[in-house]
Amino acid sequence: MARVLCLLLACMGLFSPVYALESEVTTLEPVVVTGTAHPTQLHQVTQSITILEEKQFSSWQPNRAATLLQSIPGIHIDETGTRGGISSLYIRGADPNFTLILLDGIPLNDSTNQRGGSVDLSTLPIERIERVELVRGPLSAIYGSEGMAGAVNFITRRPQQERNIRVLGEGGRFESFRGILQASDRIGPLLAGLSLAHSRNGSQVEKDRFSLSSVGWNISVENASDWDIYLTGQFSDSNTRTFPEGSGGSELALIQSTEHRKTQEFSTGLALAGPHHEHWHHQFQLNFLRRSQFISTPGILSPALTFQVPPAEFDNRFHRFQGRLIETWDMNSQWTFSGGGQLTYEQGERSGTQDLSSLGGSPETPSEFSLDRILGGTFGELTWSPTETVVFNGGLRLDLPQGFAPRISPRLGANYRLQPWLTLRGGYGTGYKLPSLASLGDPQIGNPTLEPETSTGWDIGIQVHSLSNAVSASVEYFHNRYHDLIDLDPELLNQGIFRLSNLQQVITKGVEFSLSLTPITQLSVNGTATFLQTQNAETKERLRNRPTWRSTGGLTYHMTPTCMITGRVIYVGSRRDFQIPTQTTTVAAYTRFDVTLTYRPSRSWFGYIVIENLTNNSYEEFRGFPAPPLTFRVGIDFQLTLAK
Repeated sequence: MARVLCLLLACMGLFSPVYALESEVTTLEPVVVTGTAHPTQLHQVTQSITILEEKQFSSWQPNRAATLLQSIPGIHIDETGTRGGISSLYIRGADPNFTLILLDGIPLNDSTNQRGGSVDLSTLPIERIERVELVRGPLSAIYGSEGMAGAVNFITRRPQQERNIRVLGEGGRFESFRGILQASDRIGPLLAGLSLAHSRNGSQVEKDRFSLSSVGWNISVENASDWDIYLTGQFSDSNTRTFPEGSGGSELALIQSTEHRKTQEFSTGLALAGPHHEHWHHQFQLNFLRRSQFISTPGILSPALTFQVPPAEFDNRFHRFQGRLIETWDMNSQWTFSGGGQLTYEQGERSGTQDLSSLGGSPETPSEFSLDRILGGTFGELTWSPTETVVFNGGLRLDLPQGFAPRISPRLGANYRLQPWLTLRGGYGTGYKLPSLASLGDPQIGNPTLEPETSTGWDIGIQVHSLSNAVSASVEYFHNRYHDLIDLDPELLNQGIFRLSNLQQVITKGVEFSLSLTPITQLSVNGTATFLQTQNAETKERLRNRPTWRSTGGLTYHMTPTCMITGRVIYVGSRRDFQIPTQTTTVAAYTRFDVTLTYRPSRSWFGYIVIENLTNNSYEEFRGFPAPPLTFRVGIDFQLTLAK
């Protein structure tokens, strides 16, 4: 079947020149910029980190962030039903709002949303992304009141030296469409890149819709007095209709009306680095985020036909300004020290109403708040390499958040290369997260006396690889403890009072496995598995939405110099779930197969076919929210380099 599809695609390029596969002559070791104060070569990193390069994920032809990340060990990503459903990321069993999401180093977490500041990955455009760095473990020693469980940095493509144009068109089942127009060029001393993208989906299950448009830019200045100057940013506009979280979806919801969410986000950042001195290096980053979201929800009824979540319409608006300065001193070949400071201003507000008539209130009860705060912090990080095979790293940060007590966050790590093919690493750190502005200010459930949530975590891992890198494998054990987690107070609930409090103590622990094989040049195989145990320290119950087992497998095979097939399988074990119409329940395990076929007859264009859920498996990620059936996408991608 795969060869038949290749022949069909080949007809499209009958008169195009055919190019053989190009092998890489030199592979440079990646330099990590996430979770550390100074850029660090991958073999010296003491954190648990996974790096995805564009050459690794481009063969999948992903159309959303969840597809990029779902093969990384230690994480779980779920989606409430269809393409427009809220997509959440869990690192090592931690709540989604404990993970810092960055775009070119710009924090995207919104402190005014009702999910405690987590990022909905479905609204994140991926068309410009060329690299992803995901760091597992507490990172408050670097980022302060963010990254309590880890961080994900989506790094976009820098403009090219040559004049370059890219055009992509894609269509598929359920009225899906995606279009991309990108260009880069030199304008005097500037290298500039611009990206325009739009995607949409019709109803995949019932009454759901999704659209996302974005504009992105990358500008760098060359020969600027020995300084590197870089400006990046994007604007996105998404519009979705899905059943509300916790409603029971299209299968179980007692109100068969969808929730409407319209989100606009503008982010931009300016980075300066230099001058290029033998021992000193300066970095300054200034970024800005503005996010607005309109939500109209029909509410959620319980089996007793009383509203557990009342109907509401409201607007959230959030602004963040952040400046960050880092000074790095390469004392000698063994010692590197970085120190710096960060100043953040956040302002968030909500306007709108809720219908509380079923609870004895007004049908237009105001649901409004407006809060702001200043967060300041200073930090230091020291790296010591006594030999070429041993690295020790330590960091310490002091934060002075407005309205809260000072916080000190340490981190320690070590990396030991026992043999050229064997590496042992481990780390320990602490994290904390300030209550979100919504948790403090919500007039119905907010509590201005909330304290920060905190965490401690450690991990240890071993990695083996052949000298040719044809085989690599790793195993890591992790243990995290979270304190004072914010949730609705059950004692007050018994009195009919909805109020957030610092309540839960949670433990997450487990093992992560990964394996990569390249037995022959044309074939590469990889797999991951995560075993996770979670427990509420008081109730002894397993946490919701976290599978005990999760595993992935992938295969890429170059059938001919111009035709490649990529297959992936994802297994997600059973999970506890909570939907208001059903109360506590269990969602069954599922297995899903995806296949991508790519035909590249020339350097300037290629075509592809993506089939998701190849076996048309019926499954749910949340009870009552059926996942889409077999879905296909067909696309053509043109990329031209033009002579000036």
